[in-house]
Amino acid sequence: MKDYIKEKHRKSPENYCWGRNSVLFLLSRNSSRCLKIFISKTMKGFWVGKITKLCSDAGIPFTFVGHDAMFAMTGGENHQGIAAAVSPADVLDFGEALETVPPPPEPAMAVIMDHLEDPRNMGAIIRSAEAAGAIFAAFPSRRGALPTGTVAKTSAGASLRLPLASLGNVAGAIREAQKTGFWTIGLDEEAPRTIYDSPLPERCLFVVGGEGSGMSRTASANCDELLRVPMEGEGGSLNASVAVSVCMFEWARINRISRVRSEEKR
Repeated sequence: MKDYIKEKHRKSPENYCWGRNSVLFLLSRNSSRCLKIFISKTMKGFWVGKITKLCSDAGIPFTFVGHDAMFAMTGGENHQGIAAAVSPADVLDFGEALETVPPPPEPAMAVIMDHLEDPRNMGAIIRSAEAAGAIFAAFPSRRGALPTGTVAKTSAGASLRLPLASLGNVAGAIREAQKTGFWTIGLDEEAPRTIYDSPLPERCLFVVGGEGSGMSRTASANCDELLRVPMEGEGGSLNASVAVSVCMFEWARINRISRVRSEEKR
């Protein structure tokens, strides 16, 4: 059974590297691809201090985990007490992502995923975001799915093409985006207004919450408005990736029409 589990994890699509030298090289030379550091609870002394300092300096989250978790990530290899979740592509910080947004009056749309837990949902959202013309997709660096191998696969490679941004605090990122001219819309199935009640603005940032729990209270409070996708039937609520995809394509429909009409007038 142990050999089976070991082989199963070796075939995992997730992206991890482990071992002191490998992780230290990643932190010092290519930290933009490092999503999170996992440190064994049995590691002590000099190495813990060195690694946690490098993480703090680079703004990379770290956590202490038990033997079973380290085994699962490394397939039973000699991990020397440390492993890293690695993105297949470089990840921007949120401020860098905002710098890529074209200046007004160019339309611009982006999405923040507020603590999604399922990497397949994250991949589906990133795939739709690219197709709908988003500038970037952002995610919190703590307590949620990270854009590793499963996300790349589920997004059909979109996570390797669409700029991805990591952020520390969702509410703070919303306020930062507002300062650059984004109108921020949080998706809430209990909101009184729908996405069809008035045209979505040309510069729009959608915020979608995690599965089940929805947006955090602070994220919801900082959005410019809350909207919902109207539904018929008795199906309850839409999956997070479906709901935000509907919104992004509604934005694309409106702004593509506006762009075509503007070009026709010229």
